[in-house]
Amino acid sequence: MKSETKSFDYIIIGAGSGGLLVAVGLLRLGKDVAVVSENIGGDCTHYGCVPSKTLLHLAKEYQKEPSTYIQNTLRAKAFVTVRDTIKSFATEEDDIIPQNRYFKGTAEFLSTNTLKVILSGVETILKFKKKCIIASGSSPVRMEIPGIPKERLITNEEFFYLKSLPKSISIIGGGPIGAELATACAGFGIETHLTSRSYLPKEPELISKKSLELLIKSGVKYHSAKPVKLENGKLKLDDGTEINETEYYLLALGRMPNTNIQLVKARVSYDKAGIKVDRNLITSNQAIFAIGDCTQNPQFTHLAANHGKFVVKKILVPFAKRRIRALPRVTFINPSIASVGTIAETNASHLFELNFNSLDRARTNFEQNSRGVISIDVRTGLVLGASLLGEFSEELINVITLMMDEQISVLRMSDFISPYPTYGNILHTISRDYMAYLSQNWKKYPIGSVKQFISYLTH
Repeated sequence: MKSETKSFDYIIIGAGSGGLLVAVGLLRLGKDVAVVSENIGGDCTHYGCVPSKTLLHLAKEYQKEPSTYIQNTLRAKAFVTVRDTIKSFATEEDDIIPQNRYFKGTAEFLSTNTLKVILSGVETILKFKKKCIIASGSSPVRMEIPGIPKERLITNEEFFYLKSLPKSISIIGGGPIGAELATACAGFGIETHLTSRSYLPKEPELISKKSLELLIKSGVKYHSAKPVKLENGKLKLDDGTEINETEYYLLALGRMPNTNIQLVKARVSYDKAGIKVDRNLITSNQAIFAIGDCTQNPQFTHLAANHGKFVVKKILVPFAKRRIRALPRVTFINPSIASVGTIAETNASHLFELNFNSLDRARTNFEQNSRGVISIDVRTGLVLGASLLGEFSEELINVITLMMDEQISVLRMSDFISPYPTYGNILHTISRDYMAYLSQNWKKYPIGSVKQFISYLTH
């Protein structure tokens, strides 16, 4: 096998949202950089965010379209449109990394500062002189189900590349991926089954229960059970029930970090949960960073991007320290759920339900399905977490995340001016309800309550 050796100051493994951001940042700073990846854009572009949100949008267009002919066209071309969108993103991203700095393939470490890439029978040895950034991402969890042929047991990596939308599908897993794909499939009128012991278990019961109710109303058949085997045209579940055989079975069981790159040879510590990093995203090998899904941090595209921005800063300013920020998330179902922080009632906190339906904006929209929960530390008036169900949630969660990041108390928001009529007016409702609660319960934490009232009156 032919081989050649090349050296760079910085080598980035993976070109998803985190790795790509690091690469762009370092290139703009004039640094000597190489990128190793199977593609540019990573899972988000090719298998995740871009195709799923495109399909969800097309499903909404399908539902609103009065013409059966146009509906049939939308459905027939759905995956073509999805793949065209992927291609448009990928084409733009392909131009970001100069060809002489992009090594297509999978990397494996050979030592603490050396790795190899094999492509078309040519082995390239890459050495980094300063730093390596591992951004290898994650992969969908797979499992075998007796009786289901391998070609019909798929994940999101295969789903968007099917020739056409299936006539029927069983989705296994009730997390965000399963919920979103069930929403999209049902939106196209596909016979859709969702099997899972739980549905969006990380969300408050008030939110997940209402969301599931709306999902079922949209046409999804929900089964609170796990699949056992496919036999005689029936998918048998562990609760004794069964589902008629469907065209495909889509696994949405979560994701596992990609750590199979000979990390031991690089002296990088890891376990099943991912690569171990410190607060500043540095691994047990001080010359190697790890960011995004391959670490033990939550697996979100926007968190990987945040990691990437910090690494660029850390390389530019070595004494920089990473600030741990509130991490919002959105599940793009119908309507969306947006959440941030911890939502649980303790001795020092109180949960408030948010009645969006009473807002003037909701009344003019004839809105009846929106819900919200917010957790507030009654000692300080600071938000600990929130979960919102509604089409507005993906934007409003940004304001609540900012309040958490900048430690802006709920009472301080009572004078915040939000346009009328908008769903942002709920912030005034929260302030009013919290003030009423604090007035009645101030003796629980008298010092903290007095400080909050003084701050409210003097700012």
